[in-house]
Amino acid sequence: MPRMPFTAAIIAVAAGLAACAPTEAPMTKPAPTSGAALAGAEWQIAEIGGVPVLPNVPVTIKFEDGRVFGAGSCNRFMGGYEAGAAFTIKLGQMASTMMACPEPQMAQEQKLLALLGDVNSYSIDASGALVLKAPDGRTVKARR
Repeated sequence: MPRMPFTAAIIAVAAGLAACAPTEAPMTKPAPTSGAALAGAEWQIAEIGGVPVLPNVPVTIKFEDGRVFGAGSCNRFMGGYEAGAAFTIKLGQMASTMMACPEPQMAQEQKLLALLGDVNSYSIDASGALVLKAPDGRTVKARR
């Protein structure tokens, strides 16, 4: 009978060692380019279609969990987005609040929303700026 506790101890030690044994590494995938660089802090839009934003007018964009939202110069906007491989992006139709503002702000906001609807790719340039691009070369540039 003294062998029974000894046998149980051997089994426990063997099981413990087996749990510590190296296992085959899980398959890894390349780092995603599907929008990880977009997420995080809000981006401050600096330029729309090559034109600097109006001074003292907040224009922002933020990407979070498949949703995009921000301040368009006068109104808040929101919608969905899908980022794919090779830095492609598709922004869904945007909804916005409907406040009236001075004409320069309204025109800037309309230009922004129209351009966002055409965007199909993005990049982060050497300075860390986000560049959203439309197929015709128009861009929205933003910084954190």
